[in-house]
Amino acid sequence: MAFGIKKRSLGSRIYFSMIALIVVSLLITGVFTIYFFKNQNDVYHLARLKRKEQAVMLALKYFVIQNNIVSVDQKIDTKLDELANIHSLDFNLYNEYGGLFYSTITDETKEFLAQETISASIIDSVVNMDEALIMEGQLEDQNYLSTYFVLNNESGNPIAVINIPYHKDSKRIRKELTAFLSTLIQVFLLLFVGASLAAYFLSNYITKSLQSVADGIEKTRLLNHNPHIEWEGDDEIGKLVDAYNLMVDELQESANALAKSERQMAWKEMARQVAHEIKNPLTPMRLNIQHLQRSITDDPDDIQNRIDKFSGVMIEQIDTLSRIASEFSNFAKMPRAQMETLNLEDTLNAVVSLYVNTPNVKVVFVNKCTERVEIEADRKQLIRAIGNLIKNGIQAIPTDREGEIEV
Repeated sequence: MAFGIKKRSLGSRIYFSMIALIVVSLLITGVFTIYFFKNQNDVYHLARLKRKEQAVMLALKYFVIQNNIVSVDQKIDTKLDELANIHSLDFNLYNEYGGLFYSTITDETKEFLAQETISASIIDSVVNMDEALIMEGQLEDQNYLSTYFVLNNESGNPIAVINIPYHKDSKRIRKELTAFLSTLIQVFLLLFVGASLAAYFLSNYITKSLQSVADGIEKTRLLNHNPHIEWEGDDEIGKLVDAYNLMVDELQESANALAKSERQMAWKEMARQVAHEIKNPLTPMRLNIQHLQRSITDDPDDIQNRIDKFSGVMIEQIDTLSRIASEFSNFAKMPRAQMETLNLEDTLNAVVSLYVNTPNVKVVFVNKCTERVEIEADRKQLIRAIGNLIKNGIQAIPTDREGEIEV
């Protein structure tokens, strides 16, 4: 592979692919879970603010009607302090013109959360709306919601605008989120370990099935008997095994056909070789017979000597042919060597004498050795080998000219 990374096995690739899929799935689940947690937290705080705002609104309206309050006065301040203690909230009280009349906020955040005036657009919105106006803001790293609603007197005329700044308590949210993530990570780790073990055994199961097929294919040989692979099931691996078993059957048929063809070729080659071995002695035998016929006519006085010499040569060649026929009857085996001590000069002279009467070809023997040469060899096989060489030489001479073969 590129960058020199060693190619992994199929089992490793399946395992790491499943692990990667598990990790990605867990990460995606974690991201969506965190998003859902924060979204639900925002929904929770908004709903909580609306509940408190509704309770405060009802309490103030009841207080205004009971005390027949027609404008902003100190009685409302007292009631706001009471409600602030009950609901753990801060309140800003604005007159009908948007000026700050009273605030329960006493710490350093007052100048940010208790504005001296509110805009006319906010006043118009809350006066014309049947429900509270909720706005979102940020103070340093703290997120907060701010709700505005109008307070009417018994006659229905607006006498004040109540503002409730509601802290989301980011520190508490982060603490809750951290605790939630800690629990989520622990659950994910357990899931990861369990899924990793499942992926490991699953990848081993898949690759083990494929390995059995691979082992069968690796052991497949053309001339051997290749057994079928047994597989229970009609899945993809079962189809692969069926294809392999079909291939084994076809391979066996091809091997049988090949063996039959090879036997036929072997017999043809053997027949050709035997024909060649038989034909080689026949040619010089024919030539010697023709020579003997001419000798009887030309020189009848030396006929007995020529017949004796002719008979020895013919008998030796006939024995060679008989031996070839016997060996061929034994499944055309090569003759076993009958080792003996031979005079090489005499043997070569005997072979050359078979071809000296060949028309248009002069076959001569030249002995360049000054001493007697003896060897251990099979006489008949040696004569056949030298005879084949001489015969090949004769066949190589063009028919339109005379040739000479020197041994």
